[in-house]
Amino acid sequence: MPDQTSGPTYTTTANLAAYDSVNNQTVLEGVTIRIWRIACSSSDSVNAVTLMRIQRQSIYEGDQEVYPLFPVTAIQQGGITYDDPNLRSYARTAVEPNTVITDVLPDTPIVNSTTYILENYANPNSGFFDFNESFGIRFDNLDQNSPYYFINVPAYNPTVGTYPDAFQNIPVSGYLSTSWYNPATSGEGIVMQVYELLGDTQNFIVNFTWSAYDPSGLPFWLTGQVTVPRGTRTVTTPMFYVTGGGLGGNAGAADPPTPWGTATLGFSDCNHLTLTYASNPGLPAIVPQGSGTRSWLRLGRLNGMDCE
Repeated sequence: MPDQTSGPTYTTTANLAAYDSVNNQTVLEGVTIRIWRIACSSSDSVNAVTLMRIQRQSIYEGDQEVYPLFPVTAIQQGGITYDDPNLRSYARTAVEPNTVITDVLPDTPIVNSTTYILENYANPNSGFFDFNESFGIRFDNLDQNSPYYFINVPAYNPTVGTYPDAFQNIPVSGYLSTSWYNPATSGEGIVMQVYELLGDTQNFIVNFTWSAYDPSGLPFWLTGQVTVPRGTRTVTTPMFYVTGGGLGGNAGAADPPTPWGTATLGFSDCNHLTLTYASNPGLPAIVPQGSGTRSWLRLGRLNGMDCE
């Protein structure tokens, strides 16, 4: 989880209940609470993950003798108020993303400054919050002598200036492995695969085949493959075509790959691929060639790997 904020940030200072283990008593410690969003990919609408960080003062960071306790956090949004009689105002706070059950309970020690993600509970009887919309959050020490602390967060409305990542291509990953097509040109398509390298946690192999036809109407394939660092948003690769070979083992090995040109792939979201291509000069007349930019749509999802 990130320990630095980015984009618009909403902040309050709070005196949280803290436990003094030396004297076995409850005291107060001043902390800074920040809430911010990180742009996420979405094929339907703008989307973000909402993070909250409780920052201890530097002189107390890591102190295990006296440390603040995680407060009760209540959400107010729509028809749900902070003191909802049906107890629907509580959000789930987790220290790791993409979980369903993980939750940080009130009075959990905060020895080190920590970033949390705001999530919903899976229980249908709990409240459901859209953290892309405006909401209020209240922090409660469960002490009648301690005041509440509040942060009001406006709706997520990204601009190039506030959330530049929301307008970039999404990072290439295995979730983009699928078949791609263009409804207006059903005679061609792309099959793309993203592989992990054994023993390599820093890079991916991107392999794709562009299936089309040559001027005579015979099937013609272009293939590209390149190794890219994880997190890459645009992939550029040389393209090759192969002649020779046969069907069902009726021919020997194919001829060595022949360079055709280059192609660049980018994904604005999980369902849209933009392909920019250019062939090399001097190719045989029977080989399809040209340059341009094409848009493709995702044909389907991989089983168990939903890209959002």
